[in-house]
Amino acid sequence: MSAASANALSPRAWPAGYPGDYAVVDVETTGLTARDRIVSAAVVLLDATGAVTGRWSSLVDPQRDPGPTYIHGLTAADLTGQPLFQDVADDLAELLTGRVLVAHNASFDWKMLEAEYRRLGREFPADERLCTMTLAKRLELPLPDWRLGSLAAYYGVRQLAAHTAEDDARVLAEAFRTALHEAAALDSGGGFPLPVTRPGRRGITRVPAARPAPKQPCAYVNPGPLRDGVLVQGMRVAFTGETAVAREDLEARAVAVGLHPTGSVSGKTSVLVTNDTGTGTGKNRKAQQLGVPILDEKAFVALLADVRPGARVDAAAPAATPPIPAARPTPEAKPEPAPVPAAPPTAAAPAPTPPPRSGRRPRTTPNVLILHGRSEHAEAGTVRALLVERGHRLRLNLTQSVDLVIVLPGGAADPRAARAAAMGITCLPLAAWQADDAPVAGGTPPAGPDDPGPGRELPRGGVHDLPGAARPGVWTLQASWRWDRPDGEVDVVAFLLDGTEKVRGDDDFVFWNQPATPDGTVAVDILGSAEQSITIDFDRLPPEIARIAVAAVVDGTSAFDAVGPIEVQVAPFQGATETRSILDAATVERSLVLGEFYRRGDAWRFRAWGQGYQFDAVALARHYGVDVA
Repeated sequence: MSAASANALSPRAWPAGYPGDYAVVDVETTGLTARDRIVSAAVVLLDATGAVTGRWSSLVDPQRDPGPTYIHGLTAADLTGQPLFQDVADDLAELLTGRVLVAHNASFDWKMLEAEYRRLGREFPADERLCTMTLAKRLELPLPDWRLGSLAAYYGVRQLAAHTAEDDARVLAEAFRTALHEAAALDSGGGFPLPVTRPGRRGITRVPAARPAPKQPCAYVNPGPLRDGVLVQGMRVAFTGETAVAREDLEARAVAVGLHPTGSVSGKTSVLVTNDTGTGTGKNRKAQQLGVPILDEKAFVALLADVRPGARVDAAAPAATPPIPAARPTPEAKPEPAPVPAAPPTAAAPAPTPPPRSGRRPRTTPNVLILHGRSEHAEAGTVRALLVERGHRLRLNLTQSVDLVIVLPGGAADPRAARAAAMGITCLPLAAWQADDAPVAGGTPPAGPDDPGPGRELPRGGVHDLPGAARPGVWTLQASWRWDRPDGEVDVVAFLLDGTEKVRGDDDFVFWNQPATPDGTVAVDILGSAEQSITIDFDRLPPEIARIAVAAVVDGTSAFDAVGPIEVQVAPFQGATETRSILDAATVERSLVLGEFYRRGDAWRFRAWGQGYQFDAVALARHYGVDVA
């Protein structure tokens, strides 16, 4: 289904489980580590269906060398005298609070923003994030690589000033809007969840089912601070500390009378409501510093009974957009992007139509999905092996690229079978496919622009040489599994091993509570509910590291029969997949070594492994020499 089909979606047909608001973010920085600083930031606000509701951008003085000027184009002279991050932190927090942060390679933008707030001693205001690289992979877009420029070109979005925060955020917002509509059109009965993740105890955990209500723009102009003890419609109200009435109820009552609840205190805040009028919280201190009036809960509730009418936004001229516009100084004049008007929050914004797709044109090499029960892993594995031998492509999730679904007896009750039939995909019982496999006959043709190859299919035990000899650069291993698995939380971990096949110390174990090595050369990232990655900078690895083992472990008491097969893709960072393997996990194993990168002479290799063990993550760590209490 193409985005053109998505355009017909009504607000009523929009997936109920999708978020209500998004903040599309881009930051430019002095470097790539959390020790580096932000030099510019931009945010485009979108409602549930992708309509633009606001924009914000600012340069930021990092008070140090600006770093790679050849990338972001900003010099020390451009940044001197610009706001410090602490000066824009409140405005930025207000934009991020209660919204899903969307970014391309979202873990980077998240890491840099989180580090800036940590320096200020403040909690990072965002709770959830969505990576558009991961979404593009879920949609299986036929891109040559996973860079923003390729995504923009595919959706026909023109880049005006690449690697500037303001233009990158604009471009990404336009591309994401179309991708969002494509995903929504595929989400029949909850079959295409967005890859939204939430920081938590385990690094990032699955998003809870209950979501906050979508943010609605305030219909009234902000009249400024509280005066004479009278509330006026449009006033921005912040809350802090414990309250007798639930915070959500107070905010709902404020919205009902035309006030604008906000998650932070800034110079635009009209009043802070708190039962602790001292300096116990950061909002208290900020309010006192800025001279923002402070009321206790009882006084605020009393004032809600008589709120004066305010000036409506639709009657104000000219219409205002979010504050702090920042025209980036450039050596040459560049065309400014045309403003995008905000759509009414109740209307489903039509998504721009991407380039034509191939639709359900029969492929010479079809993509095949196998549905089976927990007791049929072995039989399903045999069928998968046969398909790979014949040069066919395997899929683990139901997407628009699937051409054929083979249903084993235990898979008949899988809800994906009904969804596939509704999508017009051929579904065959195993016996029928075994009797006549003509629907998937054929060899492996060269990949074309409308039929992209997923990389070399690497069987279990297969080996792939990384190009670049001793310096292959930065690579990722992405592991994914079925989105709607019934149970079993999966975590991907990595072990840096020396010549003795053991870790040198506990720092060489990368997992959910230690998501990167101290030098950042190996890191784990949770991309969505059913995909995680290990990123390795081979050029900076210590010479004594001889191999890196990557494994998946099932948390709790579950085993891999609840998860099913694991797909492993190996690729240069943001590049096209070079190898791809489907590893058929058995039933009782709780740990599965997915593969290993190892030195072979002066070069690096990857081997698809697929070895399962019945012991858990703790036992696996001890096996590799980690000192686990």
